[in-house]
Amino acid sequence: MLAVSISLCALVSLVYSDPQESLPAVCVGNFCYSLHREERKFNMARSICKKAGGDAMTVRTTVAAEAMAVLMQSVEADPSSHFWLGLQLHQKTCPSNSSRLMGYRWVNGDNDTDYTNWGSVSEECGPRCVAFSGKDRWVDRRCNKKADGVLCEYRYNSNCEPLTPTNSSVTYLTPFGAWSSELTSLPQGTVAEVSPGDIRLRCNDTLGWVKEPVPRVCLVNNGGCQHICQEGPPLKCSCRSGYRLDSDELSCQPVDPCEEEQCAHSCQLQQGKPVCSCESGYRLDADHKTCIDIDECLSDSCPQLCENTPGSFQCRCKKGYQMSQDGKCEDINECKESKCSQRCSNTEGSFTCFCTSGYEIDPEDRTKCVWYCNSDSCPAHCYGDGCTCPPNFILDDSTQICHDIDECQSYCLGHICSNSPGSFKCECRKGYELQLNGNCEPEGSGDFTLIEAQTSKPTTYPIPASAGLSLSVVLGTIFAIAVLTLICAGVGHHLLKKRGKWQTSTKYKSANAEEDVNLSQVTTGEDCKHQYSNEKCNVGT
Repeated sequence: MLAVSISLCALVSLVYSDPQESLPAVCVGNFCYSLHREERKFNMARSICKKAGGDAMTVRTTVAAEAMAVLMQSVEADPSSHFWLGLQLHQKTCPSNSSRLMGYRWVNGDNDTDYTNWGSVSEECGPRCVAFSGKDRWVDRRCNKKADGVLCEYRYNSNCEPLTPTNSSVTYLTPFGAWSSELTSLPQGTVAEVSPGDIRLRCNDTLGWVKEPVPRVCLVNNGGCQHICQEGPPLKCSCRSGYRLDSDELSCQPVDPCEEEQCAHSCQLQQGKPVCSCESGYRLDADHKTCIDIDECLSDSCPQLCENTPGSFQCRCKKGYQMSQDGKCEDINECKESKCSQRCSNTEGSFTCFCTSGYEIDPEDRTKCVWYCNSDSCPAHCYGDGCTCPPNFILDDSTQICHDIDECQSYCLGHICSNSPGSFKCECRKGYELQLNGNCEPEGSGDFTLIEAQTSKPTTYPIPASAGLSLSVVLGTIFAIAVLTLICAGVGHHLLKKRGKWQTSTKYKSANAEEDVNLSQVTTGEDCKHQYSNEKCNVGT
């Protein structure tokens, strides 16, 4: 590394393109670098390098970094000065810590590097460009903000060794327009002027130094220039508007206006002027360069729901509908999927379940049916060796009839109680409030109070009645003092079961007491046929 630094220092000189203007330059192998002190925005600064056959400098190795540092020292750059490098963050791209270049790319499009020297990096998204500051660090800036100059890079296929004439001096004119007599590596195309004698030699790519047969003057063959010849020293070629000088410094190539336009998507020439255009699903912004996504959902592009995506959109259907092949939302017939335990009626975007006679919709699950007795007694459901009754009914073993239990004999004692099939309603007198245990206590004395115990339809499936508890036993124990202990045990057992399911037990009501207990209407199969078509009264499997 020390040898490289010493070599670089030896290669640097104030290279003159004009007696009043100095142009620092460094050549190492097949690469040359120069520093131009002209305040320009990034794209205009790059054009300075391109006109000389190069581009903004890429600092991929420590050798290039050393050359850049020497160039900065040669101009004694102020710490607040900034010089553009060939590193930029493209439009709609944001900085990223996943790479050494923080998401930036060199001007040739790649992101390969063995060297970085970041200072501050903004979190702003592109377009952003990088400059080398007088504090010897890389800093990112807005590309449309002027910097103090630009560092240029030139690459050549071959180079020549310096001439060592005797009793004469040699001045070299490099292809990128710099004069020097001290460069120790001369790129292909460099012209050497030896004086005295006015000998002109050119560094050829294969033969080394070759004497030019005809002196280059604008009066002879336009100095070899395709467009404009400017007398020197040194003689220079330039191009008309709309063209740029080629690497041979003689011929001119048309300039593509779209290269400078920086269109977000694509660019086309219309009457010689660049015009930006956007891909499908986007529109041009007010700057006529940036492309903005079009929200197709604002134009009612979908029958129901619409989700906008970059450059496009997706249609979706509401719950209860599905997308058809022609792009429409069709109602899903949930009844085909056996959503209901008994009967099902399909509706637009939904469905409704019904129960057969003797059953009601379960308030806890509207797709299920539970056995419900709407009178003081109903036949029991018997299966093989046992019979079952609805909740809060008791089985008469001899008749296999389920009789409603009168809860008012155990609850609301001393207050107002109304019994109903499968439940009851308790109201406390003024100054009392209903407790979870079904008793009325003075206001403020309980942990949790209910203003009124309301009943409703069943909320759980029926459970089998106790085999040892039947109507004949209950009636017998009411009049038999000798078995009073058995009566108390049966009532106590019943109270324990009622306490755990207080809220659910109060959901059962009689159709005869709808004014008091808020009973929901039971729709039977026959009722369904009166209200709906036969197609909507399907029985679920």
